[in-house]
Amino acid sequence: MTKALLLVSGLALSMSGVLLRPFWLSEWGPITFIFLVWLVMSVVFGWAGKGKPYSIRFGLIVGSGIALTFLATFYTNSYVGIGLLLALIYLGVKTKFFERRWAE
Repeated sequence: MTKALLLVSGLALSMSGVLLRPFWLSEWGPITFIFLVWLVMSVVFGWAGKGKPYSIRFGLIVGSGIALTFLATFYTNSYVGIGLLLALIYLGVKTKFFERRWAE
């Protein structure tokens, strides 16, 4: 059931990319894409799994970090975005941010 749902959603996203190509190439396309990435990543990373508590704070922090990386990549340089992503990962590992979430 889960694989079928993923297949259907993947096909729907592919079709929207093809059918709405002028929108994605317009000035609102990258901003909308970054917002959707932020929203999806916040929900996905906030949910730790079946039987574990939902952490909206963890989801928002990780989703915002990924969205910030996309903003830096789209509007400055790809190397700046990669450097920012590595810096955020390093900061998360150094402060044991990820370990505290998975320990709960």
